[in-house]
Amino acid sequence: MTVQQLKKRPLSRFLKDFKHTQTHCAQCAKLLDRITLTRRGEIVSKTAIAQLDTLIDENGWQIERQSWAALCRFCGDLYCKEQQHYFDIIGFKEYLFEQTEMSHGTIREYVVRLRRLGNHLASQNIPAPSSANGYFDDSLEPWLPPTSTNNYRIALRKYGQFQTLNQNTVAHFQENKSTSDIY
Repeated sequence: MTVQQLKKRPLSRFLKDFKHTQTHCAQCAKLLDRITLTRRGEIVSKTAIAQLDTLIDENGWQIERQSWAALCRFCGDLYCKEQQHYFDIIGFKEYLFEQTEMSHGTIREYVVRLRRLGNHLASQNIPAPSSANGYFDDSLEPWLPPTSTNNYRIALRKYGQFQTLNQNTVAHFQENKSTSDIY
């Protein structure tokens, strides 16, 4: 008896099939229109995918597939590209998804505004406010970019709400910690 060998195909072919079977973003579950393929958290370009000519069989693909994810363009940018650390952009995005009834487009607008503002403030070496109240008051007003100031203020107020919720959650958790040595 001969053992039937599995047919080998280029990895790029498996990826093309994989790409066409993905319907929702692996991060935010948004219905995918345009897709960003990532491997172990790094974006892989179409050009690089086309050059993946390593021959693998179905079993090899099942192992390799665990390293790949399909993301919407927004999540690809957010999770795979370097972020400044002025604001907690990913935490803010998750807060907007989980705690508000905003549409994906509105959430994207808030996050993009805040990311741009963070890049601007970081480039000006402006220190982040020491408390959530600093995002509500006018302490950042002198450093806001001259264009779209109202849009940045709106994003800052929403971010301040996120920071306040985070501080209250941390304070509540610390108040309710068990002090028993048994546990």
